[in-house]
Amino acid sequence: MNKLANVPVDKRPFFASYATSLWIRFLRFSLLSHKKLEAELEKAGLTPPQFYVLATIGYAGGLPFGEIGAKMMVTVSNLTGIVDRLEEKKVVVRRRDEHDRRVVHVVLTDKGAKLYKSTIPLFEKSIAEIFSTLEKPQQKELSVLLRKLNQLSTIN
Repeated sequence: MNKLANVPVDKRPFFASYATSLWIRFLRFSLLSHKKLEAELEKAGLTPPQFYVLATIGYAGGLPFGEIGAKMMVTVSNLTGIVDRLEEKKVVVRRRDEHDRRVVHVVLTDKGAKLYKSTIPLFEKSIAEIFSTLEKPQQKELSVLLRKLNQLSTIN
């Protein structure tokens, strides 16, 4: 017998699988929060991918192209356009590795370091607002659950 037979149509979940409904909720949250971040980062003259590169490099102090791509989970070809635009804004420079000329590092300029330092608080404020409906213990629980899902995803 169908579990939903006695549930009014307007009260039934859109998908029969709870996991699918959960994924849709997660996707919706991700898209909505991304839009909010996009609007906030636009004030600093950055797109989210540009900010993620800036933040990745700022945190690490410069990285080879391949490492940035791996951390952001994007291909080097996708990363090239993002770095090109950041170079046009004079916030990053490309530098050849002294020991291996095939390796290209991306490093913040002084202007990029200032932008990184001023944008991080803006980003963190936006993130705090996005998660403000959850109490701190709920945020920690969500973090644990997401970490677990991420670990399972990298194993499979």
